[in-house]
Amino acid sequence: MILAYFDSQTLLQSIAGMLLSILLLSWLLKRFRQPYFVAYILAGILLGPHCLKLFTDVHTIAQIGSLGLIIQMFFIGAEIEVPSLIKNIKTLTIGTAVQLLLSMAFILLVGSQLEWSSAKIVLFGFIVSLSSSAIILEYLHKNKEIHTRLGTITTGILILQDFLIVPMIMVLNFLGKGESDPSALIIGSIVTILFVLFLRNVVLKKSIRLPFAADFQPDHELQVFIGLSLCFGFAWITSLLHLSAALGAMFAGMTISQTRSTRWLDRSLVPFRIFFLSLFFFSVGLQIDVHFVSDNFSLIMTLVLSILLINSGINTLVFRLLRETWKNSVYAGALLSQIGEFSLILCIVAKELKLVDDFSFQLTLAVISITMLLTSAWIGIIRAFLFRGPGEATATDVAEENLHAKL
Repeated sequence: MILAYFDSQTLLQSIAGMLLSILLLSWLLKRFRQPYFVAYILAGILLGPHCLKLFTDVHTIAQIGSLGLIIQMFFIGAEIEVPSLIKNIKTLTIGTAVQLLLSMAFILLVGSQLEWSSAKIVLFGFIVSLSSSAIILEYLHKNKEIHTRLGTITTGILILQDFLIVPMIMVLNFLGKGESDPSALIIGSIVTILFVLFLRNVVLKKSIRLPFAADFQPDHELQVFIGLSLCFGFAWITSLLHLSAALGAMFAGMTISQTRSTRWLDRSLVPFRIFFLSLFFFSVGLQIDVHFVSDNFSLIMTLVLSILLINSGINTLVFRLLRETWKNSVYAGALLSQIGEFSLILCIVAKELKLVDDFSFQLTLAVISITMLLTSAWIGIIRAFLFRGPGEATATDVAEENLHAKL
C-alpha cells in the first residue's frame, strides 16, 4: 500500500485537521457574511508552526498553494472582456501610473523622515502599490460587478499592476545585487508586444477558434485535462521567458474567454480553483508569527489602518481623475485599499536579496496578511458609510445603477 512509504498517520491527521478547520471556520464566517479566504488564512494561523504546529513545512505548502494563484489568474483571464480592456487601455494606463507614483511619493515622504535607504523606499513603495487581484476580482464576481464600468476599470488596473511585478523584481535584483539581466528586459518587451498584438487580433476577430474543441465538449474528464494543460502550459512558457507564471495563466484564460466552443473549460476547473486557492491563503496564514504579532500588535495595527486609509485615499483620487463620481471613487478606493498577494512575493525576494532584516520581513508579512484579512470588513464599512442615509441607494443599487454603465 502506498501509504506504507511515509508516516500516513501524521499526513492524514494534518490533512483532516486542515480540512475540518477550514470547513468550521468557513461555516462560522459565512454566518457573518465574510468571504471564505478569511477562513483559509485563519486556519493557517491556527494550524501553523507558531500555534498548534500541525503544519511546520511552510515552504512546501506555499509552493503547492502558488498553484492556486495560477489557476485563479486563469479564471481572471476568462472573466476579462478583452475588447473593453483594449478600448480603455489609455485610461487604465494613466490610472495605474498615477496610483504607482502617488504610492511611491507617500513612501518617499515617510522613508525620508525615518532615514530609510533608497532601496528600502523603492521596495516598500512597490509593496504598497499592489492590490490583491485574487481577492478583489473574486469579490467583484460574487457581487456581479465584474462587468460594470467601475468593475472593468478596477479589473484593468489590477491586471496592469500584475504586469508590473516583473519589472519590479528586476529593479529589486538590481538594488540587491547591483546588476540586472538585460536579456530579461528584452524578452519582457517582446512578450509585451506579442500580448498587445494578441489583444488587437481578439478585438478584430471577436472570437478565436481552437481545433478539435468540439471533441472535448461532451467528455468531462478530457475537459479537466485540456483546461489544466492550457492553464499550466501558458504559465510554464511565460516562466521560461523569466516572466510571471500567473500572467501566462491569465493569457490562457483570456484565450478561453474569446473561444465560444470552449466556454466549458473554466467550469471544469472550479473544484481545482477552490482547493488550490484555499491552500494559497492557508499558506499565508502559516507564515504569520502570532507571537511576533502579539509582541508588536500596536505597531502592526497602526500600520495596517494607515495603509488602508492611505491606499483608499490614493485610489479615490485616481478614480476621480478618471472621471468617476465621488461615491464610485471612494468605493473603488476601498476595493484597492489592501496590499496584495504579489507583494508577498516582493517581500520574499527582498528577504533573499537581504534588502530587509528579519524584523522588517516579519512586520511587512504581518501587515500584508492583515490588510488582506480585513479587506471585506473594510469594504463593508465604506459601503455602510456611503449608503447610510434613509433615502439613499443601497450598495446593490449602486451595482445596478452607478456601476452598470457598460464600456
